[in-house]
Amino acid sequence: MLIFIGVISSSQALYASEATAPQALNDDEITVVSYDESDYNDPLMGFNRAIFAFNDVSYRYALIPIAKGYRYITPDPVETGISNVFANIKAPIHIVNHLLQWQPRKAGSSTARFLINTTIGIAGIFDPAAAWFSLPKNETGFSDTLAHYGSGYGTFLVLPFVGPADLRSGTGIVADYFLNPIPYITEQPDSSYIMAGDKLQAFAPQAESYETLRAKSDDPYLFFRNMYLQGILRDQQYQPSAGNNKPDNK
Repeated sequence: MLIFIGVISSSQALYASEATAPQALNDDEITVVSYDESDYNDPLMGFNRAIFAFNDVSYRYALIPIAKGYRYITPDPVETGISNVFANIKAPIHIVNHLLQWQPRKAGSSTARFLINTTIGIAGIFDPAAAWFSLPKNETGFSDTLAHYGSGYGTFLVLPFVGPADLRSGTGIVADYFLNPIPYITEQPDSSYIMAGDKLQAFAPQAESYETLRAKSDDPYLFFRNMYLQGILRDQQYQPSAGNNKPDNK
């Protein structure tokens, strides 16, 4: 609740200026992030650095080796099927948030996808809803719902295992957890294992990228923070319709 209030009422700046355009990068500079550290107020830096250090150790000595092993032994079709199953079972998150955003058509489409893929798609292993019925994914979450009602990003935040985020997305993660069916249809510790497996298969494709990017940075915390900030800034500039979701200026 405190995080939720912080998102709604935060007047912290996420960026120094909305007008700062991300620089075009050539092939040799594609992993370089140019962002003026002095222009950004990072009030939670001490906390964020501690969590980042914890994540960094967890990634390098546990999650990345496990993720590489998972990708090595798992055929691509099986990996895709597992990803589809997890995406399908989390459909209630999208349905509820579409309704909260006053998007009944998208909620209905997501409901139809869930029913079709759960039955014809064999518990979501396959995606006949998209292939046969032209019902593509319309994923959303509570972070998008907050944005729909005018909430800004709030202060930059690093979350355990999740990594770079912000107060709004952090609140969304917590809220979406309670809409995830897995904790309600399985018992502990099975639900924790299943959800950990979901996070692992989502993280696996990014494992080697993390190592590459980290190796190119003198200060990994600042590098990944600035890359996250630039990503949001870039989304702002190339999605004018999201103007109401812009973070406040410093």
